[in-house]
Amino acid sequence: MLEDVFLNKLVPEFNNPDNIVTKKEHTMCLTFKVVISHNFDSLLNDLYQKSLLCTKDMIADRTKSSSKYYKTIPCAVSKSLITKYQRNKKLKEIKKLVIPLCGDKGKQVKIIEGGIRIPAIFKKEIIPIIFPKPITGTIRQVEFFKRDKQWYMSYSYNTICESSRKTEGFIGVDRNSVGNVVTIADAITGKFRKIGPCTASLTKNFRNRRANLQSKGAKNALVKIKRKQSRRIKEINHKVSRTVVDYAKLHRSVLVLEDLGQISKKGKAKKYVQRSQWSFYQLETFIKYKAALLGVPVIYINPAYTSQICSKCGSLNKPNGKHYRCSSCGYFCHRDVNAAFNISKLGDKTVGEKVPIVRPVDSPLNQRVQKGAYLELSGGA
Repeated sequence: MLEDVFLNKLVPEFNNPDNIVTKKEHTMCLTFKVVISHNFDSLLNDLYQKSLLCTKDMIADRTKSSSKYYKTIPCAVSKSLITKYQRNKKLKEIKKLVIPLCGDKGKQVKIIEGGIRIPAIFKKEIIPIIFPKPITGTIRQVEFFKRDKQWYMSYSYNTICESSRKTEGFIGVDRNSVGNVVTIADAITGKFRKIGPCTASLTKNFRNRRANLQSKGAKNALVKIKRKQSRRIKEINHKVSRTVVDYAKLHRSVLVLEDLGQISKKGKAKKYVQRSQWSFYQLETFIKYKAALLGVPVIYINPAYTSQICSKCGSLNKPNGKHYRCSSCGYFCHRDVNAAFNISKLGDKTVGEKVPIVRPVDSPLNQRVQKGAYLELSGGA
């Protein structure tokens, strides 16, 4: 009886039905980056220099694994540095230090109106931020880092994912090293879409620019052009993955991806992947986390022969470049479109549901358009 009174009056959060311990929610950890105002530059620069010296001491003597040995920096920062750097036994040298800070369930990083407050570093000063997604719980961790004389902060927190809904079909996603970034196809409706710019022309442009700079020995310019290419690819992958996931959500479909695995390290595919210089794994990661947030299921299938099997009759034919013609039924289409339809059908077989293929022989999808183009049917997304 006394225990019940204690739990009800002194510790009421234990009986709260919305308590994080008793309430089950499907959440995901998101990380975003913000620019820190120059008003904090002097404070962060001073903290950086002190943290760098302490971190070097941590690596030099790993037995000093307590914050009491590093009194020149806040205790919360030293504990996070010990976790991030000292416990990493493979780390021998630090080139660019990142200042981490654990949220500690809202004790170290406090959420207030208009942003967050970190008393251990900024006292009562507020860092203005906007949460792109609704926040669940508290800030898990923040990190401060400096790039090109500008301070940035990355912050991580949990957000609730949408629950999965009943699906009505499967959308095959074919990632391309030459041509558009992806081609998606729906085996139920017979519609397909090509999404993203031509990866070959984009990477060729950057490759030629890097070759010219390398011949001139401009090392700093080479680093900048490499970062620019990385940012450009990341931006396109974000837009492409958003289009793919939104299309799947609109049509209540399952996204079917090829399980490429170690494809970039062996076989003929290694040559195409290296030549394309496109981050397809990054694209896959973006599709997976965006799909999880919107409750869109994602499954994987074996990629063997998806470009060679006829999506109409099932016979095996080798494509001629980007053209695919079936020697058995005469079906003609783009190679990536044929592969996307095959991926969609394999997704159906993987799940075990029979999906009807609505695509007659005389449909526009099977007819070649004049001047080497192909009729592309949009799904209305």
